[in-house]
Amino acid sequence: MHPGKIFLIATWAYGLGSFFIAPESTAAGVGRLLFGGMAVIHVIECAVFLPAIRRAEGGVGSHLAQVFAFGFLHLQEIGAFTKPSDPNA
Repeated sequence: MHPGKIFLIATWAYGLGSFFIAPESTAAGVGRLLFGGMAVIHVIECAVFLPAIRRAEGGVGSHLAQVFAFGFLHLQEIGAFTKPSDPNA
């Protein structure tokens, strides 16, 4: 597994875990901010790259879940940053 994905899993876990500790702690505030920020950014990525996700092989739902979890890293894997082949060529 890509080291970036491991980092993101740890970050998601920290953010999620922050909802289970005392809300007045600094760790909770930082974790909740991370969690919310990552969620918003990854939802935007899902929306912006939906056409590329639809072109990728495999299920759209699976790709959306992975883009939500891993963002840019999964988009690289499915080739979202390469131009689609021209069907008229």
